Amino acid sequence: METLKLLIAVCIFIFAGWNILYLISSKKNILCFWEKIFAAYGLGIGFITLEMLSFYFLRIKFSIGLIIIPWVFLFLINSVIYFKKGGRAADEIIPGSGGNIVLNIFLLSGIMIETIYAFFRALVKPMESYDAVAIYAIKAKALYLAGSIPGNFFTGTINLFAHPDYPLNIPLCETFIYLFLGSLNDQLVKIIFPLYFAGLLGLLYFVIRRFAGRTYALLFTFLLAAIPQFNAYATNGYLDLPLAYYCFASAVFLFIWFEDTSKAGLLFISAVMAGLAGWTKNEGLMYCIINISLIAIFFVTNRKKGLVKRYFIYLSSYIFTIFAISLPWLWIKVSAHLVNSEINLSNLTPWYILSQYRRVWPIIYEFQKQFLGPKKWNIIWMIFIFLLIVKFKKIFSKDIRYATLFIFFSFGGYVLIYMITSQDLAWHLSSTGSRFLIHFLPVVIYWMALLLKKDLDI
Repeated sequence: METLKLLIAVCIFIFAGWNILYLISSKKNILCFWEKIFAAYGLGIGFITLEMLSFYFLRIKFSIGLIIIPWVFLFLINSVIYFKKGGRAADEIIPGSGGNIVLNIFLLSGIMIETIYAFFRALVKPMESYDAVAIYAIKAKALYLAGSIPGNFFTGTINLFAHPDYPLNIPLCETFIYLFLGSLNDQLVKIIFPLYFAGLLGLLYFVIRRFAGRTYALLFTFLLAAIPQFNAYATNGYLDLPLAYYCFASAVFLFIWFEDTSKAGLLFISAVMAGLAGWTKNEGLMYCIINISLIAIFFVTNRKKGLVKRYFIYLSSYIFTIFAISLPWLWIKVSAHLVNSEINLSNLTPWYILSQYRRVWPIIYEFQKQFLGPKKWNIIWMIFIFLLIVKFKKIFSKDIRYATLFIFFSFGGYVLIYMITSQDLAWHLSSTGSRFLIHFLPVVIYWMALLLKKDLDI
């Protein structure tokens, strides 16, 4: 019965996310069926946990029925839209050839083995990784046992736990599953993380299929699935892989929108995913800024007469969407005086950053250790550096420049974090250096697929 309840809980996440996507894209279907499924999972989790956060403001107890009711109403609204339109619009068609059948089977088998093994490793033991327990699961359990978010939770209780300023997307997701199971099952709740892993692989495959065949898409999906550091975080209960999911979804749908700005729904989905990245980890806010910067660059480099007003509306809507998703948690952080113990934003001045120039070498040294460490990363970062050098003239071509800038901005953002960190630099680098790279690794794989699409004939 617990397993059945768990599957129903996962279906509710997908159900909620699917209905949100349908509402966004009901006028113009912009995603294929499987893109919707893989995007719906993370979208559903994000909005259900935001709904649970709203219970704090409403001062009401958690209830499965109350949580589900809004999504039933949304389903009824979508049903009316569906019948008014006279049926379902055709899904976005994914082009590309079948490719090499034998190689397809081999690559797909490898992806499936890695995915199944990730589920096995996640579910074979309960939550036991240090941060997973001390930062996230402990909050989820406290909220489950309280049956709500108590009025003094953010002004008192949360300060008993490590990193009280960390967003509650995943802790509240774990609470939802505990509520659905009716118990604190530390084993089954970990299904959240391999599902994010599977969702990210699925999204990567289908967005590559938009411009390439099956074999080509499977190859790069396999490259990502087989990276030890990446698939390890599908099993340990840390939030780096869920953050990578939201960062990738927000970035890739933005890149696709740059190619066809008539599909405004893609821009909105990107904004929502970016907002949910900030609702998952503090670092997600950096990716919100990166995406906004890319849109601004796109508008400046693609100025067209008569489109300035439209572009301004697009940019304003993107910022507003992120702000609307982020506002409840930001308001709580400010009002409850929840501050970050690792980053002092008052240090974010040119003079302070320049005064920390001695930190540059240790930062570079840590990154090069990761890049040249095949034990964690296979040789993916070596390939990345090789392509940067060999294909330097191409990395800023029209169809890839924004992915390139996204990667550069991500590196730059983390270098900046290390420049202003309040923690001991050596400790901060050793404890987070390898994890930060996970956040934008899927975009690096997508970048490689874009860069090599004319060189690899498969």
